[in-house]
Amino acid sequence: MSIGDWLLLFTAGLVGGVINSVSSGGSFFTYPALLLTGLSPIQASTTTLAALTPGNLAAVPEYWPEVRAHREKYPRELGLVFVGGLVGIWMLLTTGAEIFEDLVPWLILGATMLFAVSPIVRQWAQNSAPSLTDGFAGAALVFVFSIYLTYFGSGVGNIMLALFIIRGFGDFYSANAAKNLAMSLGTSMAMVAYTLTGYIQWLELGPVFIASAIGARYGARWARRVPLAWLRGFIIAFGLFVAAWQFVR
Repeated sequence: MSIGDWLLLFTAGLVGGVINSVSSGGSFFTYPALLLTGLSPIQASTTTLAALTPGNLAAVPEYWPEVRAHREKYPRELGLVFVGGLVGIWMLLTTGAEIFEDLVPWLILGATMLFAVSPIVRQWAQNSAPSLTDGFAGAALVFVFSIYLTYFGSGVGNIMLALFIIRGFGDFYSANAAKNLAMSLGTSMAMVAYTLTGYIQWLELGPVFIASAIGARYGARWARRVPLAWLRGFIIAFGLFVAAWQFVR
């Protein structure tokens, strides 16, 4: 790996870690950076999931008071994430690289669209969905998006954020704390599974792994002061660019 590749991956990891500590969308930056270093789509996707794991974990301490305030809810929600994550890993390993590569442009486009509409979903959750807090429908949605988390993962953080508001975590920061823990669990599972099956490329993972932890640790504090609308617009535009790039490759 050249110095230029290393700097590209470190920068992408730093940006991805900051963004993921705010909401989601960091993989829109790390995934194409890994592709540019010569990895296949499935290698880039699984390596991204592993590389962003420390970023999700590093953001947790900043939200620890919110975690403690809702600690009784975590066994149920993380249980759903664990089972759904196992299903997502099984799907990726059984469908293989060829089907995955055909799906990648659509997955990125869909992830960008989900990211774009997530504030609407979140507002609806706050205003109109209290009956879903302890119901089957809310649990089913957490399960379904946990499958997506370990299968591809891009853009799922904002939807998880809305779902945890539905599930009774209340304000933005409490739901964001739950999202960070759920993403940490899912990406940790994916890192173990895809390492054992040989998909993760550890040489390329290193700079992204380190930089995402740095970005997330300080990004969580920075996020409380920067207008989210600016960051969201940038992420959506970049996501559409990556999707278009993948369609024409």
